[in-house]
Amino acid sequence: MKKTSSPVSKVSTEMFIHQGSWALGFLTVVLLIYIGVGIGNSIGVNVREGMSDEDFFSIAYRSTKGFMLVIGIISAYGFLSYYVRHGITRRDFFSGSALAAVYLSLAFPVAAALIQWIVSLFASQDAGSTRLLQEFDNSWLLTLVSYGIQIFIYYLMGWMIGSGFYRFGWIRGLGWIAIALVLIGFMDALWQFELASLWEQWLPVTTDFSVTLPVSLAGSLAVILIALILIRLITRRVTIKM
Repeated sequence: MKKTSSPVSKVSTEMFIHQGSWALGFLTVVLLIYIGVGIGNSIGVNVREGMSDEDFFSIAYRSTKGFMLVIGIISAYGFLSYYVRHGITRRDFFSGSALAAVYLSLAFPVAAALIQWIVSLFASQDAGSTRLLQEFDNSWLLTLVSYGIQIFIYYLMGWMIGSGFYRFGWIRGLGWIAIALVLIGFMDALWQFELASLWEQWLPVTTDFSVTLPVSLAGSLAVILIALILIRLITRRVTIKM
C-alpha cells in the first residue's frame, strides 16, 4: 500500500515547488538584467553608478531579500486560505510553510552561486572574486550561510506582516510593519549590511562596532525564533477569509 504523505510534508513540498518556480523566474530576471547591464556597459550606455561594477552573485544577494519579503506576504494571504479550506489545520500549515521557507532559503544561495560560476566561465572571470565573497574572507561556506539566514529572516518578516494584516486589518496591521523593521534592522546590524544604519537613524544607538560570527548567528537565531512565535500566535486562531 502506498504511504500517504503527512499534511506538513504535503504543504512544505507543494509550497517549495510553487515558490521555487517563482524563485527560478526571479533569478532569470536578475541574470537578464546583469547581462543587459554588461552589454550596455560595453557599448557605452550610461549605467547607474556602482551597478556596472557588481557581479551577478552580489546583485542577486541584495535583491533576493525583497523577493523573499514579498513571497512571505503572499504566503500569509494566498496559501493559508487555500490550505485551510482544503482541510489542512492552521498548525500543519504553519509547520509546512516554515519548512518550505527553510528549503527555499537553502536552495536560493546554491542556485545563485551556481549561476555565478557559469557566468564566470563565459565571462572569463574568477568565480571567487565576487565583491560579496570578499566581505566574508573569501569563504563560500560562510557567504552561503549568511545568504540563507538573511533571506529566511526576510521571508519570515513578510509572512509576519502579511499575517498581521490578514488577521487585524490595515490599521493595526501597520504595527507589524514597525515590528518587522526593528527585527530586520537588528539582524542587519548583526551582519552589518544595508539596513544596519537604520538603528543610527531612528534609535539612540550606534552600529560602529565589530560583531563576531557566533554573535551574528546567535542573534539571527533569536530573531528567527521571535518571528516564528509571533507568526504562530497571529495565525493560531485566525478567521479564514473566503
